[in-house]
Parts: sequence; C-alpha cells; structure tokens
Amino acid sequence: MRKLFDEYVRSRTLQNWKFWIFSIIIKPLFESFNGMVSTTSFKDLNETALAWLDQHCSLPVLRPMVLNTLRQLSRSTSILSDPSRLPEQAREAVAKASKRAGET
Repeated sequence: MRKLFDEYVRSRTLQNWKFWIFSIIIKPLFESFNGMVSTTSFKDLNETALAWLDQHCSLPVLRPMVLNTLRQLSRSTSILSDPSRLPEQAREAVAKASKRAGET
C-alpha cells in the first residue's frame, strides 16, 4: 500500500505540485489507516474502519497532527522564507522518494 501511495503522490504532484502539500498532511492518516483497518472480511472492514475513524479522525486528534505536519513542512522547505521555491521543492521531493524506492 505504501508503494501505491507514494507512486500516486508522485504522479499527482507532477501534475500539480500543491498535491504534495496535501499528501504530507494526509500521510499520517494513511499510515494509521493502513496499520489498523482490516480487509479480511466486510465485517472486519466495517468494524475496523469505524474504530479507526473514532480514534484518528476526531478534531482533538487531527488538530495536533496537522499542526505538527505543518511545522515539519515549514522547517524542511522554504514555504515561509521563499514560497516561490515550493513547486520546485515538491517536484524534487517526489523525485528523491521515487529514486530511493527504486534503489530498494
């Protein structure tokens, strides 16, 4: 699933660099969903998806997660000092991630 997610982020970012920012915000949710939701049966899918929603998608949980992600983004990019460089940085980030995935 992670490879599919990364490839989807890469292709969408190359179409529109703003998707990369969205992907950074949504990635912790993807990781928790991927680790918690079971697809062994429809019943398991339903039960585990509802439990995941309760545990990971409430506003008190989402607020600090998004805030921490935005802090990380502000430290790792030039979004605050030179936002005009962000499209280039987004494309570079997905290219590096794609290269790393190809090496493993």
